[in-house]
Amino acid sequence: MLTCRNSTILFTVLIGALLFVDFLSFVPLWLFIVTVGAYAAILFFGSYYIGSGFHIPIICKAYTDQREVALTFDDGPVEKNTSIILDILKKNNIQAAFFCIGKRMNINNSLVHRINEEGHIIGNHSYSHHFFFDLFSKNKMLGELRETNKIAQAIIHKNLALFRPPYGVTTPVLAKAIKQGGLTPIGWSLRSMDTTIKDKNRLVNKINNNIKPGDVLLMHDSADVTAECLQEIIDSVSRKGFKFVRLDRLLKIQAYV
Repeated sequence: MLTCRNSTILFTVLIGALLFVDFLSFVPLWLFIVTVGAYAAILFFGSYYIGSGFHIPIICKAYTDQREVALTFDDGPVEKNTSIILDILKKNNIQAAFFCIGKRMNINNSLVHRINEEGHIIGNHSYSHHFFFDLFSKNKMLGELRETNKIAQAIIHKNLALFRPPYGVTTPVLAKAIKQGGLTPIGWSLRSMDTTIKDKNRLVNKINNNIKPGDVLLMHDSADVTAECLQEIIDSVSRKGFKFVRLDRLLKIQAYV
């Protein structure tokens, strides 16, 4: 498996070999540039593709033949959309996972109570979801993870075990913070793109055409279009013979510690 550690070792050896050959004879500059560029490309891919497990192993789906999938929602809770989504889930007897932003949990603690009381999972999605979160120090990242868990503990009296990285980006620094915080990182295998797709039919078709057994579906309860078409998504996916199960049951993991 391609990881940050073995990639760094490989490219260090390659650069060392090129320098040795260059010392004995000559290696063109472009070969060094291509090698460094390839290393940078791998680092970028590993950091921005959550399924790579490049910096830390991340659970993104269940490997099963059963036609079971899990719904997950990021970036809430928000007063309007989260309530609508909870109403739809309750109507369809579906339990989902909500990866919540700590500062929004503080503002909307009644929604946090409702999410928990109606049998859904609450996960950690950092305290601020700051645009520059990935540039924070390890201690600042860890502080955000712990603050969010502290808020959840105060509201629902449970210690969150699951963490989804903001923007789906991982770094060596974040990997250390996750490990020190004792959290299990969770990704996704099907991204709805509901933060950019505003057409309901297009969103429903994207999910319906790409859903596979064991998928973890990423959506956002902060997105208006998600609240507007969630029922259609549930109906279309159900017609294909899929069953929605709660994330921890699909992945066979613990949601709380």
